[in-house]
Amino acid sequence: MEKKFIKTIALLSAGIALLASCDLTETQKSSADVALVFGSETGLNLYCNSFYSFFPNGSSVHHQDGTACDYVAKAEIEDYELGTLLPDTQGEWGWENIRSVNYFLDHNNYDSVPQEVRDNYNGIARFFRAWLYFDKLFWYGGVPWIDHVLNPGDPELTAPRDTRDVIVSHIMEDCDFAFEHIKADKSSTSKASFINKWCALLLKSRVCLYEASWRKYHAGTDFVAGCSISADDLFEAAADAAHAVMEGGVFSIHTGTAYGKGKGSYRDLFSSDTVPFDEVMLAVEQDNPMSVGYANYYYNKQNVKASLVRPFINTYLNLDGSYYSETKPDGKYKTFPEEMADRDQRLGQTIRSIDYERKNDKGEIVRTTADYNHSLTGYHVIKFTVDDAAFDLYGANGNDIPLMRYAEVLLNYAEAKAELGTLTDDDWRSTIGVLRRRAGITGGALDSKPTTVDPYLKNTFYPDVTDPVILEIRRERTIELCLEGFRLKDLKRWACGNLWADLPWTGICIPAYDTPLDMNGDGVYDVYYPDPRMGTVPDPYTKIAVSVGSPLKFISVPGGLMLRDDLPGRVWYDRMYLDPISTTDIVMNGNLAQNPGY
Repeated sequence: MEKKFIKTIALLSAGIALLASCDLTETQKSSADVALVFGSETGLNLYCNSFYSFFPNGSSVHHQDGTACDYVAKAEIEDYELGTLLPDTQGEWGWENIRSVNYFLDHNNYDSVPQEVRDNYNGIARFFRAWLYFDKLFWYGGVPWIDHVLNPGDPELTAPRDTRDVIVSHIMEDCDFAFEHIKADKSSTSKASFINKWCALLLKSRVCLYEASWRKYHAGTDFVAGCSISADDLFEAAADAAHAVMEGGVFSIHTGTAYGKGKGSYRDLFSSDTVPFDEVMLAVEQDNPMSVGYANYYYNKQNVKASLVRPFINTYLNLDGSYYSETKPDGKYKTFPEEMADRDQRLGQTIRSIDYERKNDKGEIVRTTADYNHSLTGYHVIKFTVDDAAFDLYGANGNDIPLMRYAEVLLNYAEAKAELGTLTDDDWRSTIGVLRRRAGITGGALDSKPTTVDPYLKNTFYPDVTDPVILEIRRERTIELCLEGFRLKDLKRWACGNLWADLPWTGICIPAYDTPLDMNGDGVYDVYYPDPRMGTVPDPYTKIAVSVGSPLKFISVPGGLMLRDDLPGRVWYDRMYLDPISTTDIVMNGNLAQNPGY
């Protein structure tokens, strides 16, 4: 019996691979192949499981903001950040994954499978189609909407681009169908590795919030040409979808782990072998024996050296809820131990702070500062890593990484209601207040909306925003979802792309060159920056000496020196709000219009 089952699974998997490995147009498949897959629930389940390959994987999920983001300093930049992506250098936009979903939806009609079962898997497939089309919308704007498999000669192959209205409306329809028909209220496993019906509502909220903001903040530009659905209608849809998840009562904010030594409830979400299922709605499952996770290697060893930057670190509130100041009353800049003291506890769960501990290569648990030879700014990321040097090898992580979690639901609801001008104090308390309480914040805007503007946040990041409520929600969203793949989308929908090029990549401050420094207050010297004009290091400090050279340098500030990554080449052109359509695609379909500015 077992051998027969294994043989059946192998045949089904081979059939799915054959059916799914096509481009926009369909090649002939035998009726036996089709019946093998679509004639049973086992076949439907296996086919739908193939869609999970569309998600980020263990080599990328931990740095979705690491390759293109304003608040992440790097050792080198890519063509996209150089502004050199043009129609002639752009790759084809690719429809294989959408075609695979459409093939499933076209053929899931066998009476041997009950309608309710077919609808469940159609719901899963339509969730993935909505996910894929949101990606298309983000990169290209309006694209052709294709909801069935195309054959050679079909008129849709040369159809013009549909409007953003059409794409967003169909995405919403797919999400609504998925919510109504997916049977799983929560995943059938404790690892959140399969979608459930609530994921569809969160995706709807995510897409509607994105598109509403796009239409509001790009109003009057070519980027919203042909749009007729109002921003307010989309903000309402975003709020309604998020609120439905909240009212469902299935998920909640994960709490219960006290903060200390770089650990706490917030970091539980990203460093646990199995994610906390009370908050995480969907996750990328990683497994130690398979060695599929790369977070430790990426943040601790890889040459990209992705590090957070000082302007972003400065947005974390003090524990009492007051705005943080990077300078002391005498105007001098704070040292690293001073700036880490009494801050939002998410900071110490996102970077190596003054109390951080990890297991070293000898197996000893010790206080551990940033690796100053590796971290470009001194703000060394730990959010997705495991606190053990043994996992710094290439592909050694086994901790699961969230793709969807309840915190985003609260943030989406708060932002949409704030943009509509209908956010109440009760709304604030049950969304932003909840997240800040988990972060250990004890005062400030916890139970009622803020009434004052933080001048640092406004002037450094969002000079055109005057509403303190929207400013504080943006602060909260950026901190809570740091490095989870939202920042570039947020910059684009808020029309803040210039931050990509303009935000200074600055880092820690030190009092002077040639000074041994204890960076975490444990009485042990951690780093020594020699004066580059001298070129010598006293013997006691050779092991902790770090030489700084181009593009890294120190700049003078009151009270000392500030580290800065002056990596050249970052640019921003407004055309970069959308990618170009490749010359190849336009040649193949002369009815496609190019995006603005290309």
